[in-house]
Amino acid sequence: MSDGGVRDESRALLGLVAYGELAAFSRLAADAQRAPDLAGRIELATLAAVEMDHFRRVRDHLAEGGVDVADAMAPFVERVDRLLRTVAGRDWAEALVATTLGRGLVTDLQTEALESLDGGDADLVREVIADAGHDAFVAERIREACVDPQVHGRLSMWARRLLGEALVAVTEALAEPGLAAALASDGAPAPTGTRSPVLKRLKSAHNKRVAALGL
Repeated sequence: MSDGGVRDESRALLGLVAYGELAAFSRLAADAQRAPDLAGRIELATLAAVEMDHFRRVRDHLAEGGVDVADAMAPFVERVDRLLRTVAGRDWAEALVATTLGRGLVTDLQTEALESLDGGDADLVREVIADAGHDAFVAERIREACVDPQVHGRLSMWARRLLGEALVAVTEALAEPGLAAALASDGAPAPTGTRSPVLKRLKSAHNKRVAALGL
C-alpha cells in the first residue's frame, strides 16, 4: 500500500496507463505534422486530444488517492521512451503502423492486469484504454498505402520487427514490482522469461492485429 491509500498494484498500472496516454498524445501530435494531407492531420490531431483527455482523467483519479501522477509514471518513462525511439517510423505509413501496434500491445498488457484492480480503478482503465477510433483510421490508411506491393512488403517487415522490440520492453516492464504483482494470478510475481504465458498472449494478440491490418 502506498502513502496515499492507493494499492501498489493500482498505482503501478495506473502509472503505466497514464504514461501510455501521455506518450500516445505526443506521438499522435507528432504524426499529425507528418500527415500527407489535411484530413490525416485533422484526424490524428483529434485523436491526440482524446488521449490527453484520458491522461487527465487518470491523473485526477490518482490525485484523489493522494498519488502524484509523475511519481506513478516514473518507473515506466525510460522504458517507454526508449521503445518509442527504437520504433520511430521512417515515414508516415511506418509511424501509423508503429503507433497502432504499440498501442495495442500496451493495451493488452493493461488488460492483463485489470483483474487485480478494485472496481473504480478497473472501470477507469477500461474506459481509458478503449479504442478512440484510431485503429479504424489507421487500417484504412494502411490499406490505401499497401496498394503499392513494395510498400506492403516493407510495412509487413516493419510490423514484425516491432513485435520483437516491443516484447523486450514489455519483459522489462514486467520486472517493475508493482506491475509484476498486478499481473500475478496466484500471489506470485508473473514470470518474466520468454515462456511467460503473458508474453505468449501478447504475441498472439499482436499477430492477430497485424493480420487484421493486412500485413
